[in-house]
Amino acid sequence: MDAGQLCGTADVGVSATGDISAVLALAPDCVAYCATAVRREEDAIADIARYLEAGINVVTFATIPLVYPAAAPAEWRQALESAAAKGNSTFYGTGSEPGFISLNIPTALLAGAGRVDSYRMDEYALDLDKAYPIWDVLHESMGFGKPDGHVPVRIASGKVNKDWDTVVRYIADILGFELDGIELDWETLLAPTDLETALGVIPEGTICAHRWQLAGVVGTRPAVAVQYFATVSSTPWPDRWPKPARAGEGGMVFRVEGSPSMSLELHLEQSATDRVNPGVAVTAMAAVNAIPAVVDAPPGVIANPLSGPSIVSRQSRT
Repeated sequence: MDAGQLCGTADVGVSATGDISAVLALAPDCVAYCATAVRREEDAIADIARYLEAGINVVTFATIPLVYPAAAPAEWRQALESAAAKGNSTFYGTGSEPGFISLNIPTALLAGAGRVDSYRMDEYALDLDKAYPIWDVLHESMGFGKPDGHVPVRIASGKVNKDWDTVVRYIADILGFELDGIELDWETLLAPTDLETALGVIPEGTICAHRWQLAGVVGTRPAVAVQYFATVSSTPWPDRWPKPARAGEGGMVFRVEGSPSMSLELHLEQSATDRVNPGVAVTAMAAVNAIPAVVDAPPGVIANPLSGPSIVSRQSRT
């Protein structure tokens, strides 16, 4: 089947198949593994290992903790190391956030640091009723409109710890912090009145926002942290929360306290011609742009984020 048919459009000249054996038979230089690994992590690792054993390099954003293999589940890392050794192939885990946003960008920023007392990245996911206008996602996954006391799914399921623990440990490792532990702090915000959103009303007294922070602590001091804010378009911003760099706009703010202290803003902006959410686009491009470097890399599991001119876009317009 042509991939265009699979997407309900005209043929594009790219074949689509659900048969891994057919892909293996082609013996490509590299596979970009983009299947979801949510609730099928072991299956995803088995799929990737099969490619590696066959001598096919793999780049993926599916297995999130493997953006920093040293902090990923040992059984995942060992399975891929064994498969790569058998096939003389290379594996690279990347993505956006977690991925190049939370690993590569702060690494570059910290190249200019002096004394570092603490590091924190604040991610602002604002106006989610407009960015992701799907009520099941906002209500069930994010918890908007749920009663007081509800624990957002990402927190209740352990996904925050599972996916961002690796980010905290990576930053701590490159800075030389010896962490005494990693602690999760979170809270929900209740609607002070009925709030109108793009998907209907969030009733008074139900959840209209949440915040979490995953922090690596030295003693009792948060030395390395990732903090996340999720709101809808009508959420009143509490004074106790640090404000986004641009009022009403999402994005990331990287904050380094020390000498010198530094802050850096990142905003992903959709162009007039794009139909794809820019967050989705940069996730895919982090993997695609890395393919040549992964093909050229020595066999094994790449231990740290790739950097430098070999992984930048090849779509520059002349």
